[in-house]
Amino acid sequence: MFGGKKEPVRKNSEEIRTLIGEGCVFEGNLTISSSARIDGHVKGNVKGQGTLVIGESGQIEGDIESSELIIYGKVTGNVKTPRLYLKEGAHLNGDIQTDTLVIEEGAVYNGRCQMGMARESFVMEEE
Repeated sequence: MFGGKKEPVRKNSEEIRTLIGEGCVFEGNLTISSSARIDGHVKGNVKGQGTLVIGESGQIEGDIESSELIIYGKVTGNVKTPRLYLKEGAHLNGDIQTDTLVIEEGAVYNGRCQMGMARESFVMEEE
């Protein structure tokens, strides 16, 4: 009840439909049409329409575009999202374009940040 990690409150109750588990390595670009969680290692760019959660053991080496991004693990690449949460223990090395940025104590961020234009410029391209 007290002291546990809290997920940000979401306006709609999206369930995670895509999971890349711990110990799994994915190489290539990934496009996700719903909410997802990555606990493994992704070497490539990630685009998602829903909430993307990078778990404590999750690592991404590539750029990320998502409607909401919650990072507990490690990301090396640029991020474009309307809402970004860097949780305790998160490491982000790359530039950010966002409207809302929340950095918890214990998170590490190295890069440049541009705020105020992510929502207008975020468009999920249909392929």
